[in-house]
Amino acid sequence: MRENFSHDTIERLKARAGYACSFPDCHAPTSGPSHESASQTANTGVAAHIHAASQGKGARRRLDLSNFSKSLLSDYSNGIWMCETHAKLIDTDEVRFTSEMLSRWRELAELRALLGQQTGRTVQVYLRNGHEVPLAVVKKSVTRNDNDVMNDMCDAVLDSCIVDVWGKDIGHAVRDIVAELMDNAFRHGDARVFELDINLNRVRVRSDDGPYSFGQLLSHTQRHGGQQAAASLMKLNDRLLTSYRREDGYNILDIEFVTSSEQVLRTTVCSVDYSDFVVTLGSLHQLPALYTDCETIYIVLSPRQHLIPSIARNLSIHLQNLAAKQKRIVLIGSAISEGVVLTLKSDFPNMQIMQV
Repeated sequence: MRENFSHDTIERLKARAGYACSFPDCHAPTSGPSHESASQTANTGVAAHIHAASQGKGARRRLDLSNFSKSLLSDYSNGIWMCETHAKLIDTDEVRFTSEMLSRWRELAELRALLGQQTGRTVQVYLRNGHEVPLAVVKKSVTRNDNDVMNDMCDAVLDSCIVDVWGKDIGHAVRDIVAELMDNAFRHGDARVFELDINLNRVRVRSDDGPYSFGQLLSHTQRHGGQQAAASLMKLNDRLLTSYRREDGYNILDIEFVTSSEQVLRTTVCSVDYSDFVVTLGSLHQLPALYTDCETIYIVLSPRQHLIPSIARNLSIHLQNLAAKQKRIVLIGSAISEGVVLTLKSDFPNMQIMQV
């Protein structure tokens, strides 16, 4: 038996979504005037179920209702507002569209509607001013590469709401680099598996092909698809962290949106606090694993760490070891002066400095 939503629940789902589709990058209006009369309205929206309302074999269907009250199937918490097209789409692929993913979509749609109401205009839910808006969790693993798999992988990236949350330019650039790395892994690297793992504020790709260098991919003289995708992504590196490492026979590339120095240290394996960096390189003759395994090293200044030009000159001495090993160095902090930038750039022209 199908558990349908009440009229009150449908109206709340519709209004809290801002009368627009909750599907990522759709947001089509679902209410408007009807041609039938001067006072009639037309509705093209659907209150779709997150956990399916009827039993069956789908991934979002609750076959065992002993620990799951049937009344919850018609509860507001189990609904999401969609246009008719996307309501039908999510019911045709319950493996791709998980219950956790749809719940996240609804949260983002309601946040978008709230911000639109507060600002009086249509807004995107971009990260800004240290505010972290989590992506929808997506996990996908493939063992072959063809056109259908490629399209499915691109869809998987966009299913995370990355365009809504990180912005269209970054979202599409991340989609492109994921697809190109997958193609390269199978076509040129004899990969057996390629994995996508999107979790809250990080996109990770993992593959068991031969070692590659993300830095070398950027500098490749032949302008093939992978090089162009990497170059497009790096044009946005004032907002992104891209850290590559080789671990247990796998290539791992992490892509993160920078919102604060604390976030970088908390989530990025290849990051180190500035004070720890200076102490470690000043006292040890052999570099720790962090500095050998990671292609890019992120040195992070806390909000209370002030870097003046004379201290920056001392920092340059500690950077010589990393430069000699051809490591990409990124300094992240707030209120870094032009004098400090000039001091560091004079010794390390390719060093990147990010203000957060």
